[in-house]
Amino acid sequence: MPILAYKDVPRLLKQVEKGRTAPVYLLAGDPYLTQEVHQQLIDRLIPEEVRSFNLEALDGEKEDLPSILEHLQTFPFFPGRKVVSVKNPIQILPAEKEERLWKKAEEAWQKGQADRCGTYLLTLFRNAGLSLHDAQEGLNGEADSLARKILPEKESALPPWFKEALQHLPKEKLGPSSGDHPDQLLESALKKGFPKNHILILLTETLPGKKKILKILGEYGIVIDLSLKQSKKGEQTAVLKSYLRERLLKEGGTIHPQAEALLLERVGAEIFLLEMEIQKLLSYLGNRKQILPKDISEVVGAGREEPLYELTAFLGDRNPEQGLRVLRQLWEQGYNPLQILTGIINAFRRFLVAHELLQRTSDLPQQSWRDFSAFSAKVMPRLKQAPLPEHLSKTHPYVLFNTLKAANNFTREELLTALKALHETDRLLKTSGTTPAFLLEDFILSYCRGNPPARS
Repeated sequence: MPILAYKDVPRLLKQVEKGRTAPVYLLAGDPYLTQEVHQQLIDRLIPEEVRSFNLEALDGEKEDLPSILEHLQTFPFFPGRKVVSVKNPIQILPAEKEERLWKKAEEAWQKGQADRCGTYLLTLFRNAGLSLHDAQEGLNGEADSLARKILPEKESALPPWFKEALQHLPKEKLGPSSGDHPDQLLESALKKGFPKNHILILLTETLPGKKKILKILGEYGIVIDLSLKQSKKGEQTAVLKSYLRERLLKEGGTIHPQAEALLLERVGAEIFLLEMEIQKLLSYLGNRKQILPKDISEVVGAGREEPLYELTAFLGDRNPEQGLRVLRQLWEQGYNPLQILTGIINAFRRFLVAHELLQRTSDLPQQSWRDFSAFSAKVMPRLKQAPLPEHLSKTHPYVLFNTLKAANNFTREELLTALKALHETDRLLKTSGTTPAFLLEDFILSYCRGNPPARS
């Protein structure tokens, strides 16, 4: 079966509704889009009342293929269809570049996640055509030669952490007698067939580099390419327009053609950013149904004045999962760790000032904060009775609306503690050898859970 695209998804979903399903689905591409299509598939495959029992969600960075196949062989709690969904199955679909896998392995080891580190390293060995036995022999002999095999573009020798991590790898998972390669195991399992009504869904950010894997999945199942950045401009625009119109249709809204063109120009080939802007625009419109060009100029322009707007917005909402997702996107876009940290610190300074400003409106009902229209009518007149603090005086009203809402989620003491932790993170970024990603991820997770990290 040929590889499907986003435009084919509605037809595919109709087939699923009619009971025509495949034993395996691969959703590859834009992370937000794959999650969206994944949810639409799950909604049609498993009734909501038994979903928590008949759907198993696995972390593909922890589970190897034999373990995944074992989950597929077990029967669900309730009779009916069972779905095993695997996110980022790197041992089956090692599509990530070696340098990135190496970096993830190092970060996992520094966090004390030996099993996860081992998964990344074993994937690197497999990509290089090595067994664990080969890697150990290389360390005992010429380590630099081993480094060149694992990372052809890496010039430096293997670091001490790698040698230590190698001693903790599960030797039974990849050795001279480890059995079939994952390609062969997967093909064998699909030929044999899963139990009736058992379905495997794989989610990854890129199509696998190996044509053999694609051929196997295409022969026995369905592959959907939801990539945007690698697509042609015309294909990107078609997907973005389709998503935008379907999303607005669900809300009973429309968009002026000029506003549509302006919005797509500003968000680029990012479904995730488009969704964030749609949410802001719907909040901004209030009871109005059509998005106009002036709305894009006001809201999207104001929202994008800070390149880290999405990250700080999710921190304000105490949403660690989305915050980590945006942080990963910023890494991929080449943002410097200190640049990201500075943006977060500035945002929390605004939250602290906004928290004090909230005292002016403490007697207003909660419905005054329902959306931007209510805020403009009820809250803004009260705020204008006295000059706004310097940190907020030049802020666009819509950004001020979101900043105040975020500040209302925390106590003053929590914000002060968070700022102290951020400044200590800044010191560690500049003076210690700790991985920047670890420091920033640690802050996001700790802060969103109400426990900013204590640095030493």
